[in-house]
Amino acid sequence: MVEAPISHMPDGTDRGQISWKPSEPLTNYERLLRLYTDELQKDEFNPYQPIPLILLKSVSPSFQMLIWKRAVSIFKVPNTLGQDLVRGATILQELERLNDQTLRGVAECNRINYRRLLQRSVFGLVPKITGAVGLLLAVAKTLKESVGVDIFAALPSPVWRSLVASAIGLLLGSVGNLVLLLPGLLQVRALDDLIAIAVALRGTPKPER
Repeated sequence: MVEAPISHMPDGTDRGQISWKPSEPLTNYERLLRLYTDELQKDEFNPYQPIPLILLKSVSPSFQMLIWKRAVSIFKVPNTLGQDLVRGATILQELERLNDQTLRGVAECNRINYRRLLQRSVFGLVPKITGAVGLLLAVAKTLKESVGVDIFAALPSPVWRSLVASAIGLLLGSVGNLVLLLPGLLQVRALDDLIAIAVALRGTPKPER
């Protein structure tokens, strides 16, 4: 029987009592990702919290002072892992409990999740949109040079207004997409780095991206 995710377990339950089953890679990955999310929420400086929340906190002078103190530490010791992989020690301890087969399954699930999040984000959509616009411009140029027809000059004003409105909507949608998906994308990427560290410690081959 599949156990409940970690975040749903009763308070006081030891993580060591959780059974990681190699035959349940999706459940294992769900637990690991929930655990990392729960751990990040315990840290005030969680770099993967929603962007609006970070902006809201940034108006606080005390929060700004603490941010500057952390920034100064980077200049003294150029180690970004303490900030980018915050609460990572707990995840590494949990990853140590996994056997090689389970670790490989979790690593592959995280790789797939990262790829799918990237495809849904603006980073995955922009190349497709750019390619479509480039194709349209190439067709318009070809028609103008071959038969002397200027498609853009022939477009009526209402069509131009619709195109401008669509472009503005696309821009606003891209910004909204970035605000919503970027924190999660970076969190999954950080989890991938933690898995890579765990894999390196035991010398298990890591799937190529």
